[in-house]
Amino acid sequence: MELVISFITTYIFNQPFILLSLVAMIGLIIQRKPIQEVLSGSIKTGLGYLILQQGTSLLARVVLPISALMNHIFKIEAVAPGVGTDVFTEEWASAIAVIMVIGFVVNLLLARFTKLKYVYLTVHQTYYISLVYIAILVEVVPTPNKLAVMIIGGIILGIYSAVSPALVQPYMRDVVGSNDIAYGHTTSFGMIVASLVGKLFKKHKDESSEDLKIPEKLSFLKDISVSTAIIMTILYSVSVLIAGPAWVAENVSGGTAGLLWAIQNGMAFGVGITIVLTGVGMMVAEITEAFKGISEKLVPNAVPALDCPIVFNFAPTAVMIGFLSCLATVLICVGLFGALGIYALTPPVITCFFGGGPAGVFGNSQGGWRGALIAGIVSGLLLSFGQMFTVNAMQTTIADFARWSNDFDYSAFPALVKALLSLIFGR
Repeated sequence: MELVISFITTYIFNQPFILLSLVAMIGLIIQRKPIQEVLSGSIKTGLGYLILQQGTSLLARVVLPISALMNHIFKIEAVAPGVGTDVFTEEWASAIAVIMVIGFVVNLLLARFTKLKYVYLTVHQTYYISLVYIAILVEVVPTPNKLAVMIIGGIILGIYSAVSPALVQPYMRDVVGSNDIAYGHTTSFGMIVASLVGKLFKKHKDESSEDLKIPEKLSFLKDISVSTAIIMTILYSVSVLIAGPAWVAENVSGGTAGLLWAIQNGMAFGVGITIVLTGVGMMVAEITEAFKGISEKLVPNAVPALDCPIVFNFAPTAVMIGFLSCLATVLICVGLFGALGIYALTPPVITCFFGGGPAGVFGNSQGGWRGALIAGIVSGLLLSFGQMFTVNAMQTTIADFARWSNDFDYSAFPALVKALLSLIFGR
């Protein structure tokens, strides 16, 4: 059994392109499509995800150094107590693998037999949410029964995988314009909040970020690849000048001149966005067509819940508005927290993009570009306070993880969950 679970997690759950290709293949076979269409649809689905993955990996590599720049600029000396993610993972990796498998099975059963018709296909994200909440449990109960943790954790994860997309779906329909796909990511809570605050500007809902009027001489900025490359180049260049080009060359860029490095990364960001949008378009087109077979025969009316970049194509300008307003808010919080002596906030730049960016899309769908802007600001507040509370809640386990990765679903609630567990176990 251990070998089977290890195989499933290693070759399927940790390789999303294989899982999505298999799902597409099953859906097409059920529809009795010709073998050539089955092969083409399955491979294109996998290729679409791999293209998307390459784009998101490039974006992550490009935005990650911003944290180092900001830490230097704001003179942040972040200390992460606890045993650390690597040590903690060694002990709990196998249990998390079992939880992921049980969770996926429970998710399928709920989709088949209840009104929660959402199949969470971003299963690699369930690893991180499992990791965080097990760490919270260990904070309260240092040596919990692993068998109980795996069974109960798997059931809870399966429920989360079905409920999370269901809660976001009313707002996802406003983004997509249909019920064909759902939002399956550990930033779901942030998307709900983004939609609600975006409604504050519902009178301006029709003033979409994608329809902003700009002078004819600046019309080239309507191309999202061009505009993002320019914006990020400016952001990097300003950061390099403030941090000091010499310091950047010595500590961040590997010897490349600071401003040259800024230009390279700004352009690379534009490349990453272009790759992501291409991959999303291919993957969504194939998986939605293939999933019809599953929703008609195996799991009636099932809807695939997919990774956060699936919303990027619907409002790419809103992605940048959400990201930049989120990042700006976080940087303001860095200064305020430091000045007040509250907490040494590490800017979670990757989460600002993959959390604040989609939040901008959801905010835009409810309140136009103003909704995108306020959604990004609120997302920045959630990430800032979420990191502070989560790091403080995981003082003996994986506080280091919470400093660089704090998606809304596992940074908004850990302190509350820890308090609840303390009441249950009397600690």
